[in-house]
Amino acid sequence: MKNIIIAIVVLITAVGGYYLYSNSQAAVTPTGNVVTNVTPTRPPEVNGLVVSIEGNEIIVANEVGRVILSDEEQAKKKAEMQKMSEDQRKAAREAENQQYKTENITLSIPVGIPVVKGTGDGNGNITTTDLTSITKGIYLTIWTSGANEAEYVKIKGQ
Repeated sequence: MKNIIIAIVVLITAVGGYYLYSNSQAAVTPTGNVVTNVTPTRPPEVNGLVVSIEGNEIIVANEVGRVILSDEEQAKKKAEMQKMSEDQRKAAREAENQQYKTENITLSIPVGIPVVKGTGDGNGNITTTDLTSITKGIYLTIWTSGANEAEYVKIKGQ
């Protein structure tokens, strides 16, 4: 009888522990999962290459004067770029990027904010990643909360 009671207590503890563990994991979005596009609807405040990164502080060469294209203009530009070879696309991007003046901006990227990048499948899908994916020379689009603090980061061209 004592063994049966111990077995029931162990079983209840195991089931309860599993339930608590699975619920705590459901709230976490692991790095690398494909997610629906939850990009902020307003235009980003910072676009540019990472000049340096130390901890969660980054310096970005922000492009000044970049015109935000409409969805229609973006679709047209994307169609034109897809017709080009990889070398032609790279040359076109470099020529476009040389049109912009840049100014260095220092930002803090708080732990836990969304950091995403494209999956590379050509369908516009994004995947979650983390701060370790941000390195010198990577092009970022950043939405800020105001006081030089990022609230959403999208890695481009990786």
